[in-house]
Amino acid sequence: MTPKFKIIADSKDVTAKIADRLIRLSVTDEAGQESDAVEIELDDRDELLEIPPEGAELEIYMGHQETGLHRMGLFTVGDVVVSGPPDTLTIPGHAANMRKSLKAKKDKSWDQVSISDIVATIAADHGLTPAISDELGKIAIPHIDQTAESDLHFLTRIADDFDAVAKPIENRLLFIPRGLAKSASGKQLPAIPIRITDNDRYRMVGTGRNKYKSVKAFWHSLDEGERMQVTVGSGKPCHCIPGSYSTPALARAAAQAKFNQLERGTGELSLSVGGNGQVAAERLLSVFGKKKITGEWAVKRVEHSLDDQGYFSHIECETPTGQNKGLV
Repeated sequence: MTPKFKIIADSKDVTAKIADRLIRLSVTDEAGQESDAVEIELDDRDELLEIPPEGAELEIYMGHQETGLHRMGLFTVGDVVVSGPPDTLTIPGHAANMRKSLKAKKDKSWDQVSISDIVATIAADHGLTPAISDELGKIAIPHIDQTAESDLHFLTRIADDFDAVAKPIENRLLFIPRGLAKSASGKQLPAIPIRITDNDRYRMVGTGRNKYKSVKAFWHSLDEGERMQVTVGSGKPCHCIPGSYSTPALARAAAQAKFNQLERGTGELSLSVGGNGQVAAERLLSVFGKKKITGEWAVKRVEHSLDDQGYFSHIECETPTGQNKGLV
């Protein structure tokens, strides 16, 4: 198939102007707080290319002539690089939603709030629309401090405690479970079928690293005046989370999150396949065509690249939550 792209710069389609100058176009999407990124490398052989201003917005599309284009996202131009020989202009960009205010450090104490309250408040402060998993949103937090910490780092810290992803995408602030391929509303997203052919490259490692059968967390009971425990899973060995939580609900949520983390990633898969713009971080792939790697995999990172060699997707995956692909 014939690779195709489209770039709209500040609402103007510039594809025709740079089509014969494109050396490489790549879009990277990662799980977690890492900002999605684009990089455009152009041939500036006659030095006629204009340097786009920092902050200009780029809307990127990639695909094939035969099947159409897929919108990859909206990005803000960063620090442009001019280099040579040969004369080249490299234009990097990061997701347009990554507001600088999200990275500004602040001090704040949060009392008697839910995760939904925290995410909604921070989203409103930065002009974003909150998109929160119902299951995660209802978790109550009696008290938590945000000390010399940005809102983005603070949300990421909370997300790590509950095996979630906190990330601004377009004009929304997401807070969703990790590794389950669910939308903020809790709807299961369909797995994307990926057929491995003899022209594709793949590498699977079964780590077998999860030896734990259960996870134990503790909370301090004021009524009993002692440390109580909750357990997720069954059997030994048991992973014990250090410290104590203020409520049994928080302890159970933390134990479940750790159990999911330990269970996930017992297998890792790298793929280089024909370009597929549907593939994104936190989505599930349904891989087939090679018996030993057939099944569902959760995307951790994907780089979509287009150059004179073609259009390809380089994908890093791990075992989804609840599926063990270890070799033991």
